[in-house]
Amino acid sequence: MYTHNVEDEMQPMVSDMEEETGINADFLNLSSEEGFSRAESEFPDVGAEVHWGQLHSLALLAQEEDMLGSYQSPEWEDVPDEFKDPDGQWYGWSYWYNELAVNTDIVDELGLDTPSSWEDLIDPQYEGEIVMPDPSVSGTGFLFVSTIIQMLGEEEAWEYFEQLDENVGQYVESADVPGQLAAQGEYAVGITWDQAVADFIEEGYPIEGVVPDEGVGYDLDVIFIYEGNEDNENVQEIIDYVGSEAGMESAAEHRSMVTKPGVEGIAGDEEPNMIDYDALWAAENRQDIQDEWDSRFNS
Repeated sequence: MYTHNVEDEMQPMVSDMEEETGINADFLNLSSEEGFSRAESEFPDVGAEVHWGQLHSLALLAQEEDMLGSYQSPEWEDVPDEFKDPDGQWYGWSYWYNELAVNTDIVDELGLDTPSSWEDLIDPQYEGEIVMPDPSVSGTGFLFVSTIIQMLGEEEAWEYFEQLDENVGQYVESADVPGQLAAQGEYAVGITWDQAVADFIEEGYPIEGVVPDEGVGYDLDVIFIYEGNEDNENVQEIIDYVGSEAGMESAAEHRSMVTKPGVEGIAGDEEPNMIDYDALWAAENRQDIQDEWDSRFNS
């Protein structure tokens, strides 16, 4: 299996799956973009039968390129239609959103305001105190960038990113690293995702999670089969397991929200202010957005 999930959460979920099904599975952790690019270059001989943990938007791109196999799993029948493909080519098992990790000690020490909005992040008081994932390689970073573009429109959004760049002290490859660096006190603010914030709070770091006032984009975390493996019984059983109550309860131990009705994630029934995020638009415009980002900030 390929996955963009970090090992600390993927290993226990895979172990639960192996115990429940008796199927042994190996997984390779790759960032969202790395996983997509690798599978795209390998296709049709992809080095994994299953991708358990990938952005919905990248699954849609893989679907457009006819890389996905179809399997109608009975375990997913009660999952709402918006979280799964009608032909069984992808299934969304959890969903997640961007969140700010704010180090309360550093904010107090430097006399900074605690940011409450995306707009706050371009205030000069945060110069050099923000760390964020590079959207060219990180799905979390891309979610943030595409969210701002969808909220502001392209022209205003790129002006915003130019101003934000003045305050960013470092761009990193992994989604969890901004939360980690903020937690360790290297930066005041990390642009990251909800579960990373929750994990560092649980570990006792002086971190506060902030959902910006304007709202956040969100993306499904999906599982799918690479074309040619859809008739493999072990592969089918893995898809069934992830959609089962046991699979969703296992996932709920590591995720804020899962898609199966009646199973609560870590966030319980609290849901943040989410924008009407268009994952298909994000998928179709992904390369143009990343090229523009690279030309402005990675050249």
